[in-house]
Amino acid sequence: MPITERFTLNDGVRLRWLDNSPAAPEGLPILFSPGFSDFADDYIEMLEFMSPRRVVVVEVRGRGGSDAGEDLDYSAPQHAADLRAVVEDAGFDRFHVMTFSRGTTWGLEMAFGLRDRVASISIGDYWAKEHGVSEDLARGMLATRFRGKPVPERIPEHVLLSVFRESIEREFSSHLAAMPCPVLLAHGTEEGRLVDDAGIAEYRAARPDIEVVTIHGAAHDLFRLDRHAYPRAVLTFIANDCPGL
Repeated sequence: MPITERFTLNDGVRLRWLDNSPAAPEGLPILFSPGFSDFADDYIEMLEFMSPRRVVVVEVRGRGGSDAGEDLDYSAPQHAADLRAVVEDAGFDRFHVMTFSRGTTWGLEMAFGLRDRVASISIGDYWAKEHGVSEDLARGMLATRFRGKPVPERIPEHVLLSVFRESIEREFSSHLAAMPCPVLLAHGTEEGRLVDDAGIAEYRAARPDIEVVTIHGAAHDLFRLDRHAYPRAVLTFIANDCPGL
């Protein structure tokens, strides 16, 4: 099955995304909004696994092969606009949303703006909010690694600092509660996970009908031990809660 590299323009910003391009797609497509410093290529195995459902993985501005100009707007609303540009270019009418980590922030913001077109939302270990981050904490991230690579090799320093400089603390719980589609939350069990028991309780308070799936043995990176665990949970959730979609 060929993985297709595609490009979309959003107000002059060139965005790279990968499409699993199944020959005979089944069900509605999935837009996946990956983590803060992720490459779309990190998810090629996932794209293959989720076929024959069509799935696209987006590199928002400043990530991977997308434009990363120093003068660009790296706010969360602009990231959400990047995702929407891909949705429209891909020809999606109704579709499912799947997110991981901080990609949840712009994935949810995009979904809220297209509420009647979103068939389901799956959230991978993140809160229903935009988390404001100080510049000191952002600079500290430059000394860390993710999936074996130093963070500066995954995301340019000026992009990382701009994203967090423009971040503000915003709760999305009320917006999530108003979404007319089923919602899945996937979380890990090990130290380092972001959504703990208190976080799960907050989700349940906003969405009593939320489906919660535990990825046993995972910390924050739900893909580390078993690359298929979270995607499998999403496909099962869609099959059970969105029959025919």
